[in-house]
Amino acid sequence: MRKQKWMIMLLAVMLCLLAWLRTDISARAEGASSTMLENDSVAVQLVNEYSELRITDKRTGEVWSSSMNDPAFDASKVSAKWKQRMTSLFTVNATNLERGFGSVATFDLMSISYTAEEYATADGFGVKYDLIEPAIRLSLEFSLTEEGVKIRIPCESIEEYGDTFSLTSVNLMMFFGAHAEGQEGYFFYPDGSGAIMRFDDPAHMNEMSVTYDVYGDITKTDELLGRFDDIDPTVLLPVFGGNYGETGYVAYITEGAESSQITVTPAGNIVKANYMYPTFIYRRGFVDPRVTAKVVQTFDANLIQADYEICYSILPKGQAEYSDMASSYREYLLESGKMNESGTDGEFPLVLDLFMGIKEEGLILDKFQNVTTFKQAQEILKDVNENISGKVEASLVGWTSGGYGSEPKYFPVNRKLGGSRALKQLAEFAAENHIGLSLTANFMTVDAEAGGYSKNTDVVYLSNYQILTNARESTYIVSPNAAARNFEKFMKKAQAYPVSGVKLENIGSMSYYNYTAKSTVTAKECVQYWQDMLKKAKAATGTVVAEGGNDYVLQAADRVMEIPIADCGYQMTTESVPFYQMVVHGYVGYTGEALNLSSDSEKLLLKWIEYGYLPYFEITYESADKLIRTDYNQLFSSAYPMWKDRILESYAMLEDALGPVQNVEIVSHEKMAEDVYCTGYANGTRIFVNYKNESVTVDGIEIGARSYKVLGGN
Repeated sequence: MRKQKWMIMLLAVMLCLLAWLRTDISARAEGASSTMLENDSVAVQLVNEYSELRITDKRTGEVWSSSMNDPAFDASKVSAKWKQRMTSLFTVNATNLERGFGSVATFDLMSISYTAEEYATADGFGVKYDLIEPAIRLSLEFSLTEEGVKIRIPCESIEEYGDTFSLTSVNLMMFFGAHAEGQEGYFFYPDGSGAIMRFDDPAHMNEMSVTYDVYGDITKTDELLGRFDDIDPTVLLPVFGGNYGETGYVAYITEGAESSQITVTPAGNIVKANYMYPTFIYRRGFVDPRVTAKVVQTFDANLIQADYEICYSILPKGQAEYSDMASSYREYLLESGKMNESGTDGEFPLVLDLFMGIKEEGLILDKFQNVTTFKQAQEILKDVNENISGKVEASLVGWTSGGYGSEPKYFPVNRKLGGSRALKQLAEFAAENHIGLSLTANFMTVDAEAGGYSKNTDVVYLSNYQILTNARESTYIVSPNAAARNFEKFMKKAQAYPVSGVKLENIGSMSYYNYTAKSTVTAKECVQYWQDMLKKAKAATGTVVAEGGNDYVLQAADRVMEIPIADCGYQMTTESVPFYQMVVHGYVGYTGEALNLSSDSEKLLLKWIEYGYLPYFEITYESADKLIRTDYNQLFSSAYPMWKDRILESYAMLEDALGPVQNVEIVSHEKMAEDVYCTGYANGTRIFVNYKNESVTVDGIEIGARSYKVLGGN
């Protein structure tokens, strides 16, 4: 009897213990949590053994998760491997540097053994992850923003303690905001001017993922690839977001953007869901551009020493369109001092590039082709200035000693164009007549035959210590520190001329790295060199113009040029949107393609009005026929006498539409009907643009065929 009682008691204890264990397992499965961070808008915590981040929008009660949590998604058809990936806070990519031959292994957090240790930080908490299988440790640190969370990966937290794997990159929250196919909403991503992929647009079904390099890939630029090669898409801003009808989010990389990527994956055969995420690069893989027979990829031996940080902001309900994402990102740039807060002066300018001269290669001797002398440039500026109501902003291109493309040799000023004295007279005339005049200079690329540089110390090397060049080895990229030295020498001599500005070619479109043994420069250091050059040019002359619009130039640039007017055309994209323009309008002026180089100038003018562009022409005094046999033969129609009337008419049209809102923020953009759009400004102005060949009526407003209408404003 006692034995039976003892057995009963033992069984009861075991049942209690089992019940306790089941309760514990259940609690862990439902979300044993770390420290919670919260403010009036959101609550943030990690759950499920630190494998899932949840953001609760306290304003609506909606929960946003790093794991796939769309109730419309059917997880029963997903493999175990993909279920693990869809519930992993992050994924680590690693390679074997000695024996991997460029191959990369992927480790999803939920598919490997790991430990997680929480610790306190100054403004939140961190978690140190020890990933047992790849033998890699790293920490993620979390802190609150006003409407979301900031996630940081400190560089010093990275440890590679095994003999097999070396970290190449980290994919963060791959399935945050992931959405099942065919529903309401869209992804926004920074392709060109900006692009959206609507979830109910069948055009993207089964399309391949697209990975965008923030600021582009130096090995895939125009300077290094041929005319018919695959040029890298233009990505100017490290930002993306998702819209789900009334709700949405926007995410922007605040540190480490120069070594980051953004991947957009349309719903396909493997996973019937759309998802988008950032990747942080720790080792660059590169393909030698001179090897064309096969792809040869290697990885850096050493880790990139970069801290990475990204902010996810949950947009207020009813304010989740791409225009709201642009407003959120603009606010961040202004508050962080990353964009010039003083804004434009409200004066609507006409922007001109005056192309002057270039060498034409001959069989025996080269010939200098000059199409605009300094005296002729003065005639053009005088005539334009007398015929427009606003200010002329002009840049001289190809004025240097050897003409266009002769960098890094700039001075003495080209004699065949009039020489130093004629340039001073032109600059003095411009100053006296309130005309902006800038000298254009390129410090990023050199012609291999130009001379004036050292192949040992002044050009960019890959990590295998081979020079980064094109297939013909005719173009080199200048190391950032060498570019900075050339810039300092240039500015000392340029200040002898009373010009009002400097235009820096390529500075806003090329961010890169250099592996020269004696002067290794990281991409982050490269960006710092460019920002220092911009600030110094502005301080010395008063105005600085950046060719290219990568967001690191926005702090100092008065104007940015060559800003895309559309996306690059991937099949997955539903339509392009003016996201970049909505971010910078009213603070930094911008131009796109020169009107005289467009195949449809009427349509381009309307696009300028819709997107808020400044009028821009690239002109010469003489016919561009003289340039046909030079490396600048794209300027096929540019003679000022032929273009004068068109320039004046176009300026008057744009000044009428955009002059009153030149220093006003764009706050909305909407497709009203097929080929009909409306752009809204902070002062109440609405500009309707109709691209159709017949008039249309939207919201009771009639807009003529291939025309526009401006309403409101104050």
